[in-house]
Amino acid sequence: MARLAVGSFLALALASGVAAYESPIHQKLTFLAAKQLNRCLADGAIPPVNALQVRMIARANARQAETNLFVRMLRWNYYDRSGADDRDILWLIDTRFHQHFTAQVRALAGTDGGAEAFQRLGRIVNYAQDVTSPAHAVPVYTARWWRLSLKDRFGGFPIDEDQVAAAVQGSCAQVLADTADYDGVLRETAEDTVSAIKAPMFGLPASWEAFWTLNEDPGKFGEYGPAGNNFGRNTRFRCGAQNQCVLLSEDPLYKDFALQRHVSAVVASMRIMLILQRERMKPQEAVVNARTPTPNQNPE
Repeated sequence: MARLAVGSFLALALASGVAAYESPIHQKLTFLAAKQLNRCLADGAIPPVNALQVRMIARANARQAETNLFVRMLRWNYYDRSGADDRDILWLIDTRFHQHFTAQVRALAGTDGGAEAFQRLGRIVNYAQDVTSPAHAVPVYTARWWRLSLKDRFGGFPIDEDQVAAAVQGSCAQVLADTADYDGVLRETAEDTVSAIKAPMFGLPASWEAFWTLNEDPGKFGEYGPAGNNFGRNTRFRCGAQNQCVLLSEDPLYKDFALQRHVSAVVASMRIMLILQRERMKPQEAVVNARTPTPNQNPE
């Protein structure tokens, strides 16, 4: 019994590293998104996100990734592909990712569009960025306390800011044409991550499920595949009928896969910021419409 208690305590203590991305990466993704969105909004009717607002979004995003040890022990950001959102691990761990996301969306709707709105938005952006991390979209339980493994290695893979910035330069038409709400952006982003995991590795008889294997039941956790929790490292694993696949620490396959996930995170962040900017425009539009006479009215 004592061993079980100690094991449970260790599992909780080591769960402090279950954030999808490290905080600095969340910040970089957020700043890249704001910069590109403002380029898309240049000379348009929708106002850009100003420097102070961007920093409020980025700070709230980073702080959510750095929540205190006790909170991180009890709340893990694992996406539920089934949409049922009713899974608990043991009797203590809260995995209701969607409920927490929805609570932030509702709280945002109750703001007056000022500073609090951008703080709430930063937390929503954090969730959208999280589901571009494979282990959190599949999802795969990342903490392996018995191996002293705290988190999925993809979360700390470096972001190539120049490459990401170049990749999203042509995203304006896609983003500005988007009509999804916050829930829609989250769902579509998670689905995009799952599709990327199922896709084949270029030139190899394997998909990225070699690292993160989906469960056939979308309401249950998947598991690490034959490549294990080794993204970004030298690794050898069985693939195909009788083959051994090899990836190197500087392998371009790692870099290309990470680039696409980081681009997805930036685009999702742009979409979410744009939703709020459009919402903030509505009161102004209502005032303009009230002052504009209809054809049957005589302006005074």
